[in-house]
Amino acid sequence: MAISLQKGGRFNLSKKEPSLKKIFIGLGWDVKPGHTLDLDASVFMLGAGGKIPQDEYFVFYNNLKSPDGAVQHTGDNRTGVGDGDDEVIMAYLPMLSEDIVDILMIITIHDAASKRQNFSMIQNAYIRLVDVESNREIVRYDLAQDYPTSTEVEFGRLTKVNGEWEFVASGTGTQTGLQGYVDKYA
Repeated sequence: MAISLQKGGRFNLSKKEPSLKKIFIGLGWDVKPGHTLDLDASVFMLGAGGKIPQDEYFVFYNNLKSPDGAVQHTGDNRTGVGDGDDEVIMAYLPMLSEDIVDILMIITIHDAASKRQNFSMIQNAYIRLVDVESNREIVRYDLAQDYPTSTEVEFGRLTKVNGEWEFVASGTGTQTGLQGYVDKYA
């Protein structure tokens, strides 16, 4: 049975799942009736200084794979229609560059500002980590907040603390757009 986290909750993958090697990060949401949105999952792989070591460590729909081969985006879902994960990020933990200490999973609404869209138009949003080998869901965070002014949300992050990987349920909404994250972390 998966561990269900609340906002700010932590799960130590290294201690509680020591044999874990390859995970997929499933991100899901439903668009509320009457709305049409294109949400995009992006990953920022950060070094100790809080920046991406090079542009290719920003993994998204136009750069599907990190240069170390450890993180791969499986593609853009433009509608969010259907059950299950809407976008998936694969991560092979042993291949991660030693320089990477944070992996942020951000969901943005494409052209949110010009279309006057925000996360209050989304429901049933979640992030989950699944062991690829056993297809077992390890941890899940259901975003209970509505985020009425946010145009993007950091769903969660993998962070290295004292050499151990932890998953943190972030649930942090902003109005900076994807470019705001690029400006902050590049």
